[in-house]
Amino acid sequence: MTDIKEFVTEYIQREYTVADDVDIMTLNYIEAGYIDSMGLLQFIATLEDEFGITFSDEDMSSPDIKVVGTLIAMIEKKVASQK
Repeated sequence: MTDIKEFVTEYIQREYTVADDVDIMTLNYIEAGYIDSMGLLQFIATLEDEFGITFSDEDMSSPDIKVVGTLIAMIEKKVASQK
C-alpha cells in the first residue's frame, strides 16, 4: 500500500504548488486557498479510491480534514480500522 503521508503531501504539492517555506503538516489548505470546494471533493474522491476508505458527512465537516497532518491521521485511522 502507498505510504499515506507521502501520497497526501506529494498530491498537494504537485497539484497546488505549495511554497518551500510552508510547513505542509500544519497547512490548512482550504483557508490558505490551495484547494477550493470542488478541488476538495476531487481530492477526497482520490483519497477514497487510493486507500479504499470512505469519508462520512461528519468527516467532511470536521476541521481535521482541512489540515494536512490531521487529515493524514484521519486516513491512517480509517485504514487501520479496516484490517
